[in-house]
Amino acid sequence: MRKFILSIVLITSSVTVGANANELMTPLSPVKVASGFTLDTPEGESLSLSDFKGKYVLVNFWAYWCTPCVKEFPDMQALYEQSDKSKFEIIAIHAGPYNEEAAEFIEKFGITFPVVSDPDTSLKGWDVPALPISYLIDPEGNIEYKAIGPRTWNADEMNNLLSN
Repeated sequence: MRKFILSIVLITSSVTVGANANELMTPLSPVKVASGFTLDTPEGESLSLSDFKGKYVLVNFWAYWCTPCVKEFPDMQALYEQSDKSKFEIIAIHAGPYNEEAAEFIEKFGITFPVVSDPDTSLKGWDVPALPISYLIDPEGNIEYKAIGPRTWNADEMNNLLSN
């Protein structure tokens, strides 16, 4: 029952919330340390946030049934393709079990960045009021920026955030 209620809350809270016209992500103040996680990829391998220490990491929470997530994934993939992987990574965390529909979603958009699943949506320490939501983690493991709702992910704007 708890999973059902949580699913309903996530569905109803998946809204399109945009940032200011010139703002890709909103700075967090105060900056806080990102909660670590270890989750499984669709291939059954474990992936941890700590695997990417020393890099900027865009952590994106999404679900295959989330229309705003569908809207931003092509731009996120383009950002990933244009990024310097030695300095920047994207991790997409699927809210709920990774199933056939999620796999089709990833295949449809040709996603090549790491995807993991939070099967029972129990990831602690992360504020996920709506989907999609993204956080930019700095190389020291601090959450510097967040974005609620879909974005037109742009490499130049992201590079500006990474150089601040």
